[in-house]
Amino acid sequence: MFICNVCGFDKLEWPQYLEDDEPNFVICDCCGFQSGYDDLDQGLTFDEYLDKWIKRGAIWVDESKKPKKWSLEKQLKNIKK
Repeated sequence: MFICNVCGFDKLEWPQYLEDDEPNFVICDCCGFQSGYDDLDQGLTFDEYLDKWIKRGAIWVDESKKPKKWSLEKQLKNIKK
């Protein structure tokens, strides 16, 4: 499993970026960030996307993947700075 660079969700099935830093166009089940689109095409940094997602209520893209005892604060600690 892989960690989302934006929200810290630690159950991505694929890495968001390949070893050569090329985007893998993976969409996070939690925050919805898509590498290669939201960053390169839309020009958003990880922090900008995270801030926007939280301000909109931190709503999950795929609720079926949301852990029963989910904690945003705990998940955010997974983010690598």
